[in-house]
Amino acid sequence: MALPAQTDANRHDGPRRNITFKVDDERVTTRDDRMTPNEILTLVHLDPASHYLVELKGREQVSYRNHGNDEIRVHDGSVFVSVSTGPTPVS
Repeated sequence: MALPAQTDANRHDGPRRNITFKVDDERVTTRDDRMTPNEILTLVHLDPASHYLVELKGREQVSYRNHGNDEIRVHDGSVFVSVSTGPTPVS
């Protein structure tokens, strides 16, 4: 008898493992492997209204500017940086 195909909805039936990633060199641990960039910013106490997230993948940079509410996959070891959209102080 064949088993039904596993769907995204039932992949997490068992206990989920911790996922540790970095935002601006700050370690963050979660059990959610799917989050929005705005949720990630909120975890590190940054305001999504004045920041956006960029994921670093080796030499590639994936910007989530204007995509803050789109769900993305977070992997153990992922690296993100925040970018401020506010005014830059002049000395």
